[in-house]
Amino acid sequence: MKKKGFILLMALLLAGNGIKEPAAGAVCQKVDTAVSSETRALTTPSGISKDSSGRMYLADRFYHVLRIRDKNGTYSVLAGQEGKSGYQDGSATKALFHEPWDVVSYKKGWAVSDTENHVIRYFNGKTVKTIAGTGTKGYKNATGVKAKFNRPTGMAVGKDGEVYVSDTGNHVIRRIDQNGKVTVYAGNKSGCAEGTLKKARFYEPTGLYYYKGALYVADSGNHRICKIADGKVTTVAGSKKGLEGNAVGSAKKARFSNPQDIILYKNDVYISDTGNGSVKKLSKGKVTTVVEAFSLGENLAPAEPCGIMIKNGYLFVGDLFAEELLKIKL
Repeated sequence: MKKKGFILLMALLLAGNGIKEPAAGAVCQKVDTAVSSETRALTTPSGISKDSSGRMYLADRFYHVLRIRDKNGTYSVLAGQEGKSGYQDGSATKALFHEPWDVVSYKKGWAVSDTENHVIRYFNGKTVKTIAGTGTKGYKNATGVKAKFNRPTGMAVGKDGEVYVSDTGNHVIRRIDQNGKVTVYAGNKSGCAEGTLKKARFYEPTGLYYYKGALYVADSGNHRICKIADGKVTTVAGSKKGLEGNAVGSAKKARFSNPQDIILYKNDVYISDTGNGSVKKLSKGKVTTVVEAFSLGENLAPAEPCGIMIKNGYLFVGDLFAEELLKIKL
């Protein structure tokens, strides 16, 4: 996954205990919001989901586990072995993941995209098992463990229970039906194009979100946000040509850098603009910045935002660089 725009930021953050003044030329914007660090434990959430009880589930990418945050803000490991990567099904404490990217509610448990193992796993609260993929990268439509993926990342569950998966290394969106059959839903080969499901082209798509019959895609390598509806793929924000940048304004003129997650809340689209160290919002055809690096003071604004979730009027942002979850009042 390309990560541009962080070299200067990382160097500054590593020099001492933080940044008290913005670097020369850095964008510094006042944001009318309150932010707090949500955990002292190290965590790198690239995917975040929630249940009806208010609990949050975190795919902790670099610590190779599935975590839960309860209603009191306490964190614990649900499945996997913290800090240990591998590929093993079995009980929650014995199972192994390798850079799990996303987690979504599925059937009576949770589906997890196990990116570097090239599979989709299922956690029922007690055990972890592979439901799609062979464990080696490839590109094959088949049922269940006979199918092949290449670095699956973002997921979304449709109204009929089908699971949509960003098959990032293959530059397509895959679909897993209720019988476990894996097919290509949209895309064909790498590129940047709108059009029908077969003619559309993506480049390293990541975050997905299903909303009112439409599937929204963070087409990370093309630095744009797409919408799939009525059999067509359109660009709803960013450059149709895949141009990278950092700009707000009208949806067509807005520019992103490797956006990696996306959610919808009250008809607005929230985007983790990872390469620009910011979270942006698309509302009524205009893109604005919600929060960005340097904007909220020392050690408070995200440096490498990825997983995002909104709950009870708060925006939760998983910062992969700072290794924590930020809580921002909207």
